[in-house]
Amino acid sequence: MKLWLTYGKAALSMLFWSLTFVWFKIAFRHYLPYEITFLRLVLASCLLFAVMWLSGKRETIRRKDYYQLLLVAFCEPFMYFVGEANGMQFVSSTLGSLVISTIPIFSALGVWLILKEKISFTLILGLLVSTGGVAVMSLGSSDLSATLKGVLFLMIAVFAGMFYGITVRSLTLRYNALTIVAWQSFFGLLYFTPLFAIFNGRHFFSMQHDPVGLVTIAAMSIFASVGAFMLYTGVIRDLGVIKSNVFTNLIPVFTVILAYLVLGDKLSTLGAIGLAMTLIGLLLSQLTDLRKVLKRELGR
Repeated sequence: MKLWLTYGKAALSMLFWSLTFVWFKIAFRHYLPYEITFLRLVLASCLLFAVMWLSGKRETIRRKDYYQLLLVAFCEPFMYFVGEANGMQFVSSTLGSLVISTIPIFSALGVWLILKEKISFTLILGLLVSTGGVAVMSLGSSDLSATLKGVLFLMIAVFAGMFYGITVRSLTLRYNALTIVAWQSFFGLLYFTPLFAIFNGRHFFSMQHDPVGLVTIAAMSIFASVGAFMLYTGVIRDLGVIKSNVFTNLIPVFTVILAYLVLGDKLSTLGAIGLAMTLIGLLLSQLTDLRKVLKRELGR
């Protein structure tokens, strides 16, 4: 039961993150990249510390773990958002989600090289099939526009996502998700404040603010910066870095499904094949854990 709950949390967090690829396009009509990220982190930090204070779930952080939290926040949200917020200005939503879907492959390579963890054949196969499915889905899209600048910025986000999983893993075994994400958001806000002040500050304080843009940014903060990170931190603790990151391939899947249901976009044959491949690859990557659960259930 716990494993299925973990899978549910992983899927829900990816649904929230998939929405940001659409919300970014709306927010960009009114606000600049660092303005969006700064406002997201201000709201996220306020909400998380308020919940921590009101719920009484404050944990004492060991001094040496503050340094690790600073490193975690440097990876995500700081470097990840620098890459994503800038990159999404120059690439389509579909291609952006495709580039981000390479995080599991780079994460597997990073865990193998840095943490010296063994990777099973089914996990490697699942990674390749799932990522291949995302690529096939993207081929079926009519909008794959991008610039080299945009792709390079998104690759910064990819490597930041890889190192985030590696650096946060040990913290998830010592602290709850609320504590980690609250401090992660706060330190990320500290990193972003100089960039916001230097590059976007004058524009932000002189512009006429737009309610639609602000509501969109608030939604990104609540669902992605708070909700998704809260859920995903627990998933990393339960599944480990590689198996957790495979779920990021659900982001383009949800993007395609939402476009079909909400916007009325047609699902092409390539899109349907890619969607199926992505889900099969995800299933393969989790096969070892699923076998253990089934054996336990059948043995009762």
